[in-house]
Amino acid sequence: MDMETIMKMMLQSGALDQVTNMLGVDEKGAQSAIETVMPMLLKGMQSQMKSEDTKYGFLQALNDHSKQDTKDLKKAVKNVDVDDGYKIVKHLLGAEEEELAAKAKKKSGLDTKTIIKIMAILAPILMSKMGQTAKTETAKAGSGDMMKVVGGLLDGVDAKDVVNLLGVLMK
Repeated sequence: MDMETIMKMMLQSGALDQVTNMLGVDEKGAQSAIETVMPMLLKGMQSQMKSEDTKYGFLQALNDHSKQDTKDLKKAVKNVDVDDGYKIVKHLLGAEEEELAAKAKKKSGLDTKTIIKIMAILAPILMSKMGQTAKTETAKAGSGDMMKVVGGLLDGVDAKDVVNLLGVLMK
């Protein structure tokens, strides 16, 4: 499962409805926010993998989150640990969190606090999906090198791919 598939699933699984219900926001604003913040979170994951200081901790976090049940994304959103999500967002985005939330605010019309909460809802689910995908792909490859697999999954996340991905999602 690639990241494009994960993003489509988030928008088409009922997870979007669950987010709008949890936060009391309109669907159009929530969808716009999700479409904007998911690539940001993926770029944050990519940064974690590129840094010698963070990649091993990031891989451990992916492994830990891979154990979460996210087959039913609507249920996963309902049961998400938002406090954990805030911590993940801080790790992935660091000091850029507010700036990126402000960009998402312009596109979605939602306030910055709501955007950050959306990030906190999505981050643990994204970590879980990425961890599960990495474990599956690592097992298929038979290499046992999860670092290489995760790096490969995230290598394609560049500005051009994010724009293309958003185009696919908005259809």
